[in-house]
Amino acid sequence: MSTFENLRQIPLFTGLNDQALQALAGRARMGEYAVEERIVSQSDDVQAFFIVLSGRVKISRSSPKGKEQILYLVEEGQPFCFCTAFTDRPYPVDVTALEPSLVAMIPARDMEDLARNAPGLMLKIVQILSGRLLEAMNLVEALALQGTQERIAGFLLHAESCFADEPGTAFSLPISHREMAKIVGTTSETLSRVIQKLKRRNLIEASGRVIRVVDHAELSDADYGE
Repeated sequence: MSTFENLRQIPLFTGLNDQALQALAGRARMGEYAVEERIVSQSDDVQAFFIVLSGRVKISRSSPKGKEQILYLVEEGQPFCFCTAFTDRPYPVDVTALEPSLVAMIPARDMEDLARNAPGLMLKIVQILSGRLLEAMNLVEALALQGTQERIAGFLLHAESCFADEPGTAFSLPISHREMAKIVGTTSETLSRVIQKLKRRNLIEASGRVIRVVDHAELSDADYGE
């Protein structure tokens, strides 16, 4: 599939005419990344805009001691690196492939030129940024105010809403337990213990990555115990 055809399938570019999109495709650079391969590193001087054409990547930040906190999962068709596309500041986080991924990189200047001439595109970018700001605020609140079990339960309920065909049916987590632990701010060992506890209480069924929420009300109750 050509770069133009790949970009035409991206929701962000819906409504752009072929001429504008063809010009953008001509400036885009495609990169293929293996699992755990770094796409952008924290503090890189990157003046570009990225889009995941296939695969899945994680946006994370690590402490000086090496503890990693996953901030956001970027799915197929979604953009990232907004904060360097429209500013001259270094990139504040790391971006790493969670699975084999194809990523398009578009120079910031070309995105700026396109945005000036396509108000609808800028509105979509603002909407995406607003959504990610809300998710970031929710993450900060969860890490600061919720216990480990609450964060894990909340993540499972959110994952069900995204990946299950309907509430109460089994679904497969899109990431490993190790990566899930980094999202909810705990260790893999603690995550495993909590999953087993939720299973013993018949709140969920779990086998590897496959999860089924059995009791939504009890799982979402913040008072079900530590």
